[in-house]
Amino acid sequence: MSSASSSSKLCYNSECKELKSERPRKGWRLRTGDYAELCDRCVSVYEEGRFCETFHLNATGWRCCETCGKQVHCGCIVSSHAFTLLDPGGIECMKCARKNVLWKKEEVTSS
Repeated sequence: MSSASSSSKLCYNSECKELKSERPRKGWRLRTGDYAELCDRCVSVYEEGRFCETFHLNATGWRCCETCGKQVHCGCIVSSHAFTLLDPGGIECMKCARKNVLWKKEEVTSS
């Protein structure tokens, strides 16, 4: 078996060496537009929202939410949906960002 065909059977997660199942499951969208094909264990962790905490804990790119202080990994495509950039700098986790949008919307409608 060639190394190209064997590597295509491996989970997309470079920290994992498991084989994908016969029906690989989709993770995050890649820059190419395709989806990362993951093994069952990695897709479960991804779907639970714990991928970066599990596999990227020692990687660079972790920031604190300016509102709640939660650690958010801003250093990879997996977590690009988990935060928003703030105009004055810093980041806000999506939970806080959604709350702030609702507060601002209520302020506008009550004015």
